[in-house]
Amino acid sequence: MQKLLEERMRVICESICHMHNAECEFIYTHEFSPTVNHEAQKHHAVEAARKVFGPENVDANVLPMMTSEDFGAFLEKIPGCFVFIGNGVEGQGKGFLPLHNSGYDFNDDILESGARFFAELASARLQ
Repeated sequence: MQKLLEERMRVICESICHMHNAECEFIYTHEFSPTVNHEAQKHHAVEAARKVFGPENVDANVLPMMTSEDFGAFLEKIPGCFVFIGNGVEGQGKGFLPLHNSGYDFNDDILESGARFFAELASARLQ
């Protein structure tokens, strides 16, 4: 399947260049691993989040996303779970834009909540 997708991308690039009297050199590299949470670690993260934020504020069934994240490489070596802790505040500009956006403004108001989450997760895992 990967070879088929790579070939299709090459044909698309070459065709676009041909239409504009240009040339291209197509090189496909697979730089990032998919970020796939481990079920046991997901369970621990969800439980910690429910204790800190309340069960009504935790969504344990987030749909998969096609994002690029270095964390995927870590998860190939060490079981873990990638989480979102609610940095975005719609209408206030803080953290609402996508990360790696020139207008992104980290929401400093969540630092304490994030620290409480990680402290709860670490404490629960050490018991």
